[in-house]
Amino acid sequence: MAPLREVRELAPPKLMASPHRLEFHQLLLVTEGTGSYSIDSTRVSCRRGTLLWARPNQVIQSFPKPGLDADLIMFIESFPLRMPPHMGMLDDVLRPSHWQLSETELSSFQRVLSVLKEEFERSDRGLCEEMLKHLLAVILLHIDQLCRSHREDHQSNALANSESGDLFLRFRRELDRSYRSTRLVEDYAAALNCSTRALSRACRAIAGTSAKDVIDSRVALEARRLLAHTDLPISAVARQLGFSEVTNFGKFFVRRVDMTPGAFRREEKARYQ
Repeated sequence: MAPLREVRELAPPKLMASPHRLEFHQLLLVTEGTGSYSIDSTRVSCRRGTLLWARPNQVIQSFPKPGLDADLIMFIESFPLRMPPHMGMLDDVLRPSHWQLSETELSSFQRVLSVLKEEFERSDRGLCEEMLKHLLAVILLHIDQLCRSHREDHQSNALANSESGDLFLRFRRELDRSYRSTRLVEDYAAALNCSTRALSRACRAIAGTSAKDVIDSRVALEARRLLAHTDLPISAVARQLGFSEVTNFGKFFVRRVDMTPGAFRREEKARYQ
């Protein structure tokens, strides 16, 4: 845990403004000033009370204005305590990644952060790591509550109350492992030992959309990352995502993102030049 101003002193502004992938979770709560922050090509305007959660492998960029400061928490995937089953999707890259907190929500969140900071700065007396794990779990539970109260994320309630929740969780984990090799609903149903109809019902119940749409959203997300973060030829990006023909990839990308891969890359590069 550290103030953003300390991180900015160590990292050149050009580096922070260029797209780069994270290898860890990053929670950022803006405490003063303004600026903007991009997570997987979605640019968010930031001011006091803006909370962002960037997950591992997401491509981020930051564009702070002078005077912007924030509390920054970074942690690896294995650090937090085991969470309740319905929280299994909190770190999913297709879930909400930013919120604007009300003053009441901000005060509540900062109270927990202050305790976490106090324990983080305390000399280790043997219980420090366990205390930090518990406090981080409280912060993640706060975010889960935000998802519910802001009504931005119906998945959380659905996961907690639906019999389809377990199947959907397993599907999303399998999708993260296999989206480069298959985009067929039938393949995922076979891997999960269920029918395509059952998988479709689970996706409709939890995500409000079809299994095919969830699959294509994940592939399009990775395509945007590769185009923004790397200089790989578009043909190589297509191959990495399992497309045998670059023209098919181009049609898929236009359908999902509403612009060609080349136009998307040029737009992303122009952001930080």
